[in-house]
Amino acid sequence: MIKTFNIYSTPSLYDDQYWWKRDDIEFYKRIIPTEASVLELGSGTGRLGFPLLRNDIEYYGLELSKEFCNYTRNKLLKQEHKDRILHGDMTSFKVNQKFDYIFVAFNTFLHLLTNEDAKQCFDCVKAHLSDNGEFILDIVHPHPSFLFKSDDNPTLVMDFKDSQYNDIVEIYERCKYSHDTELCDISWEYHYQKHSEHNKKFEYQMRMYYPDTINRLLTESGFYIQDVYGDYDMNPFDETSRLQIYRAK
Repeated sequence: MIKTFNIYSTPSLYDDQYWWKRDDIEFYKRIIPTEASVLELGSGTGRLGFPLLRNDIEYYGLELSKEFCNYTRNKLLKQEHKDRILHGDMTSFKVNQKFDYIFVAFNTFLHLLTNEDAKQCFDCVKAHLSDNGEFILDIVHPHPSFLFKSDDNPTLVMDFKDSQYNDIVEIYERCKYSHDTELCDISWEYHYQKHSEHNKKFEYQMRMYYPDTINRLLTESGFYIQDVYGDYDMNPFDETSRLQIYRAK
């Protein structure tokens, strides 16, 4: 039987797995000016934090995984930057500072499974934004091609090189979507080419937030939505868009 594991306890594997995700870096550098104060919610292993720090942005990252926090701090060269990686939950954080920008990138928000979780997050964001501060939310636009994959036939979604074992890994996905709860039950199976003894699977849930829901939740939380983009080139969102990226004040 294939063993289960938690990707959020294995930061080096997470880094290896998402080596390709760079398409949003210039988007955030374009929006966030140099020397602005910024808080990323769900900051992971510093994928966006490092380029923003190099761009002289006063970056802070909030991350739920203690392993990710420690891993990211150990990669940072400057002590003052290490102190900016904060352990906390995006639905209940308290930081003694307000920020010019707060953002949630790359579908991290979809780990909040209920409207109440989302509202609690938005309340925390609102409490930590400066008077003219801006909130940026980047999530996928739910699409049938993603929601209605066959649970019987896993789909190859990516491959990468595991640096620890020097082996190529293929990830096969099973996804089961519920219309009633708008939740996806997802299983990722990791298949190693040379070291099959390390095969494993990661099981998790993600909430599919439709545009009308996000619009309503942001508005009810006291935000004004100034722009919604459909991609990182900042083209206007429409029904064919792959992403829904909100800029709100």
